[in-house]
This record gives sequence, structure tokens and C-alpha cells, in this order.
Amino acid sequence: MTILIIDDNLEVRLSIAYFLEDQGFEVLEADSPTSAKQLLSVRAVSLILLDMNFSRDTTSGEEGMSFLRWLNKQSTAPAVICLTGWGSVALAVQALQLGASDFIEKPWQNDALLASIQQQLKVSQRQKVRIDRAAKHPQPQINTSQSYVWQCPEIRNLEAQLARIAKTDASILLCGESGVGKSHIVEWLHECSQRAGGPLVSVNVGALSTSLFESELFGHKKGAFTDAKADRVGRFASACTGTLFLDEVATLSLPLQAKLLRVLESGEYEVLGSSETQRSDARLICATNADLAQLVARGEFRTDLLYRINTFVFELPPLRQRKEDIVPFATHLLAKHAQRYQMATKPLNEEVCAAFLHYPWPGNIRELSHVMERALLMSDGTHINLHDCQLRFASTPAPSYAQATVSYSEGQTLAELEKAAITHVLTEEKGAVSKAANRLGVSKSSLYRRIEKHGLKNEG
Repeated sequence: MTILIIDDNLEVRLSIAYFLEDQGFEVLEADSPTSAKQLLSVRAVSLILLDMNFSRDTTSGEEGMSFLRWLNKQSTAPAVICLTGWGSVALAVQALQLGASDFIEKPWQNDALLASIQQQLKVSQRQKVRIDRAAKHPQPQINTSQSYVWQCPEIRNLEAQLARIAKTDASILLCGESGVGKSHIVEWLHECSQRAGGPLVSVNVGALSTSLFESELFGHKKGAFTDAKADRVGRFASACTGTLFLDEVATLSLPLQAKLLRVLESGEYEVLGSSETQRSDARLICATNADLAQLVARGEFRTDLLYRINTFVFELPPLRQRKEDIVPFATHLLAKHAQRYQMATKPLNEEVCAAFLHYPWPGNIRELSHVMERALLMSDGTHINLHDCQLRFASTPAPSYAQATVSYSEGQTLAELEKAAITHVLTEEKGAVSKAANRLGVSKSSLYRRIEKHGLKNEG
């Protein structure tokens, strides 16, 4: 097994490398995300240990997030464990939403790090075995092609409204937290539209740099700038006769908003390096998890651009507000993952159902899907149990217990929040580790590791 360490601190890399090599792993090192991308182009790795902050700043984690976004676009991506000395709940949630498998704060405990690595490698190995087995021995598949029917009245009302405008070319703005399913709504709208025969082109504008924005959206001619070695078709041209989906539109800077506004107002644009005016023939759908009204009030988003993209505005509620759908949709996702891995689906036990209803689901539908995939692969019994699910930010998931009084305050780190939750539950359970682990949604051995990590041995 080969592990890649991405960290700009040489001492950190050497410390982890020596430890992992003693455990029998092959270790590669990179001092920046750029170096790591070059290395990954020629070497396959089993797992990545990713620092979140590099040379440009020390606390935001944005460089690590940018690397995770890049990794998500690759055809094959190894598991990622994030390491940072500036951990917070918000940063951990965002990293997990972008596909990270775990989030560990510095300074780390070697035993805890090794346990996390072994767990992620175990999941990856099971995924590989199931996929290889499915390729060699195809089996009759469970029919999950039928779309899930939402029970939440708010979502059903939303679907009815969307159905009325799906066949039009009206611009649509979808709002809601990250992971609530905006991209799935876009796919459905495109399939129901009169442009279903054309392409659906999706662009995460938040991932586009200022220098490449025009080239990506409008295209360029060979020689238009230094690195333009060939003609490139822009996204507006690619979406001709179809649908163009611009995600994270609120992240655009004001100069880029002005460039986008021109083509939305006139339907006209020029390819970089050409004086010939092109016309756009694409239906526009935008999405954001930001409050655009607040951004407009602060002068960070153009009012005229907002008017161009919000002919119809729809707000998708977070998963925690769709209580009647959480357990049925989890079962639906479990069946889909079982079909993918050629496995038999399993029922959720009552404890899991109760925990799911009380869990806040910060990553929404995306997180629920990841949880069900992981639970299916890790489960060894006839049912999905709570310790198979590994809910990340649950303090007291089951309703049969008193609600935890642990609260989050601004500036509190993930480690401090975890320690407070463990201390609270252990106190309520009078030091009974098995019961506390059950309430916290982790295995008994995992809780013991966390007790040792936080120095709670003498406090219970």
C-alpha cells in the first residue's frame, strides 16, 4: 500500500513517513498540492494524507479544499485523510462534503492516525473487490431505476412548481445548502425540458480562476495567449441547443460578473483571439448556497446580474428539515449502492433509524449517500448497525437518551467539541464505555482511542 503525504513542513512529512514505513507502507512525499498533482500523474497511491494550509495562508484551509475539488474531477481518486493544525467544525464539514474520508488535527496521535488509515484502506479494498467481482461475474440487478418519491410536502410542492416551468426556457436559480441535491434537480429539469436532446453542460464557476474564466466559458483560438496551443470550445458553445448549469455562481468576482452579464443580456460573446461575434443558444440554470440578497446589499453581487438569473427562484430545504424522508431515502440509497457493488441490501436497525432522525446532516443528501455507502461496505451483520454508519458530528443521536448540553461556540475547534461531547456522554453513562460508544455512534475501540487522545483516562 502506497501513501502520499502532502505537507509543506519537512519535519511533519519525515515524522509521518518514518512511522508509516515502520508499519510496512510505501511512502511518497509532496511539499505542495502542485507537486502532488504532478506526482499523481505518474504514480498510483492508495491513500493521501493532506495538509489543509500551505504557503499562501495559515488558517483558511482553502488550498487543501482546492486540491480536494481537483481530485474529485479525476477518473480515479484515492481516499483522503485531512490533517491540520487549525481545525474547526466548519472546516471539517466542508472537507468531508468534498469527499475527504476523515479529518485529524495536529498534533496527531500515531495510534489514532494508523487506525484511521487502516479503516480507509479497508473500505477502499472492499470497494475494489466488489467492483472487480461485479465486472467478472455479472448478476441480476436490483431495480432501482425508478426515482425516489419524496414524502416531504415542501419538496412535493417544489417538484410541482418545477414541472410547470421545466418545458420553458426561463432562467432558474436554485438556492440551498451544499449537498441538498441542486445538481440532481438540474438533471431532472434538463430531461423534462424541450432541450433534452441537447447537451447538459455543468460548470463550477467557483473553481475557475480569473485568468481562465473567459477561456472556459467562451473558448479561445490557438495563439490567443501564451499557453493556447490549440483551439478550445467554450462552455456556452458546448451547451448549444441544451442547458448550461453554472454552480456556485455567488463566488464570481465583480469583474467576472460583468463579463457574464453581457452574454446573458445580449446573448452575444466573442471567442478569445477572434473578432467574430457568436450567439448563445443555451438555457441557463444557476445555483448557489449563499444569500444573494445579502451579497447585493454589501455590493458584492451585481443587482442587474441577479435579475438576469432569477426569473424563477427555488429554495431547497436541508435534509434535517425533511424528517419524513430521511430513513426511506437512506434505504433507497443503500439499495443503489448495493446494486453498484453487487451486494444484497440490508435493513437499518431501529437504533440507526432513531439516530438518523436526530442527526443534523451538515452535508445533507451528499453526506447521507456517503454514510450509506460506507455502512454497506463496513457492515458484517444482517442489519446496518449504528457503528457501521460512523456519523461524524453526532453527540447524542438516539432519542431514548436525554439531549446533550454540549454546544458549539465560535472559535471552538473540532477537537474541543469532540472532547466535550465524549466527556458529557461518559458522565451521563457513569463511565460505561460500551454505552457511551453506542450513544456516540462509534465503536468501543474507537472511543477508547479518543479517550486516550484527549487525556480523559483519569476523568471518567
